[in-house]
Amino acid sequence: SYAYSLVRAGRLEEASDALIRGIHEKYPRPFSSGTQILREDLAIVAAAWMKREPNRKPEILARLAKEELMVATGPSLRCILQWETDANDVDFHIRDGKKGHAFFSQRELASGGRLYDDITTGYGPECFNIDGKPAAYPYRVSIHYYSRGPMGFGMGRLEIMRHDGNGNLGFE
Repeated sequence: SYAYSLVRAGRLEEASDALIRGIHEKYPRPFSSGTQILREDLAIVAAAWMKREPNRKPEILARLAKEELMVATGPSLRCILQWETDANDVDFHIRDGKKGHAFFSQRELASGGRLYDDITTGYGPECFNIDGKPAAYPYRVSIHYYSRGPMGFGMGRLEIMRHDGNGNLGFE
């Protein structure tokens, strides 16, 4: 996403602004868990921003309070899937090292983690999130292009973000 690109470029304030705009955007179709994903991302970006600029902590916390959020203080692993066409159904599958499998009809892993929604009408996002330290490495993420809509095949993007709970982020 645009906000993740800004984070990777070290532009945390701009990423925060982009996420806030996304949270308040009026979308032409239901955005499913998209707003929840943006809100959680904002709390994580705020943690990274406070780590980088601790003297701005009061300002950052005030921005979060305005959105009724608190800074993310625990570790997490987030996998976000998006694609560029409407009416396409792309299925997200996550397997853990304990032979668990999360997908559209079984959204939670016994080892921890949850797939938020199964988007069947295009674009996504679909998010798999583990709150806390992941406990079942290795994880394997796969994508199944279940059905193609009238716009044809589309490109997509999978972004994996790790937060250590202390404001340090890693991306794949």
